[in-house]
Amino acid sequence: MINADFRVFTDMIERWEKAYREVAGGGTLVKEVVHEWFEQQLIEAVMSAQALKQTGSWSINELEELWDESALTAAVLPRWHIDQTIKRTLGMRLGSLRTT
Repeated sequence: MINADFRVFTDMIERWEKAYREVAGGGTLVKEVVHEWFEQQLIEAVMSAQALKQTGSWSINELEELWDESALTAAVLPRWHIDQTIKRTLGMRLGSLRTT
């Protein structure tokens, strides 16, 4: 479960909603896309930890640390790549933003 009120998510949503405020339905799609890409980041973190489990080189205690709330929070803190992917996805679905 992800805390949808986490500031990292809400700040990203607010910024992209502002950018697409003139586009009908933009706000709803912005929320969907932002959640989708942060969810993807978390899924990758968990799946990578699962892959480490398969190697047998990591103890269950070490793996549980990778799955705890703090570690998963840390997994979504680097936002530049997520932001670029969100920008590309929104551009394809809502139209690219023009700078003047």
